[in-house]
Amino acid sequence: MISGRRLPVAPRPYRDELLSSWLGRVACRYGLDAADLVGAFAGDALGIPVDDAAAPREYIAVWARACGVDPERLSRLTLARRRPERPRFWFSSQGPPWAPTAMRSPPVCCACLEADCAAGRDEHLRADWMLAERCLCPTHRQLLLDRCPRCHGWLHLGFRLRDGLARVICRECEQELAARSAGEADGALIAALISIQDRIGAIVRGAPQGRRRLEEALSTLWAPLDNPGAARPTLALWIDESAWRCPSEAQHAIGAPFPLGRLPVELRIATLVAAEDAFGLGDRPRDGASEPAAALIRRAAPPRGPPDTRHLARSFPPLSLRPPTEYWRLAREILTSADWRAVSGQPEGRRQRVLSRLIDAALGSRPAAAGGRTKSPPMNCEAGLLLNCENPTPGSHFSGESTVE
Repeated sequence: MISGRRLPVAPRPYRDELLSSWLGRVACRYGLDAADLVGAFAGDALGIPVDDAAAPREYIAVWARACGVDPERLSRLTLARRRPERPRFWFSSQGPPWAPTAMRSPPVCCACLEADCAAGRDEHLRADWMLAERCLCPTHRQLLLDRCPRCHGWLHLGFRLRDGLARVICRECEQELAARSAGEADGALIAALISIQDRIGAIVRGAPQGRRRLEEALSTLWAPLDNPGAARPTLALWIDESAWRCPSEAQHAIGAPFPLGRLPVELRIATLVAAEDAFGLGDRPRDGASEPAAALIRRAAPPRGPPDTRHLARSFPPLSLRPPTEYWRLAREILTSADWRAVSGQPEGRRQRVLSRLIDAALGSRPAAAGGRTKSPPMNCEAGLLLNCENPTPGSHFSGESTVE
């Protein structure tokens, strides 16, 4: 059952804002993060990551009702509505596929955040920072930042309410990012990158054939060098430094069919410049490639096809996975069990052994709905909504936030 309860304080979404950014600004009014707020709406104490690409309609309807916002307006914040011509892999994935979704953050333009602060409004994350080819802000001509300037770790963004306004911070060191800089860049490089970004945007919006040629060029640059198991991409030939090795944070992009959105900003820049220099951003077909491009194509390992699993089917029964909601239920039962609470404060080794035993026992139990999928738990604005709404922040009620239309 969906409740009609409304939150007393809920800022309006900005026109260029990410959906998770708006939820983060709402959540920080109550001392929560975006995932915690979504989990509270759904009655899930563990939190639920926000899908900026295409959030479920029933979730959007609940958020809109609770915050007094038109659901169509919230739906337009999703990437699928903003850029319907783009496949999902043409957005930034913010790290390797195995990284927790809650730990992924888009690169940011600190000058944009500073402009929000100077205008006396909430800082917010721009949707265009999620474009796979975006590595600098065309408005402020600054490189986007994907590492914290203070703790130097990969950005894990959050929102904090300070002086009545939401501020973007690094959740590892609590450092505000406004007025920070990604460092100076050569003016010619900035101009070239702006041109490359604009041309790629036009290609992605254009005919599928042009986009496929561009995707082939990018995949060639990140194909394993010479053999499928190589730890260096063919991009190393273009960089032409004998000691250059692919950084660990980009290893997962080697051999990926669509690598651009997986890369940190620094390697994204190198990839774009190499694609322009060698392939002309895919303007030329592979059989008419320039000599630098032909050399890269010759050294690129052939793409790996899907593994042949027919012999496995004869030896092992097919893998049967439970519905995601079943795993969420098992996780909650483990974390609230008496056995797990009993080892609180004990040495880590003891806790890990107990946790492994509880996981084995939970997975060995019979699924709640064997052989079929279970329905997601109904979202409820009251169940599990641990919000302190008694003292809302002055001046930040529904119409108290400036909105860019």
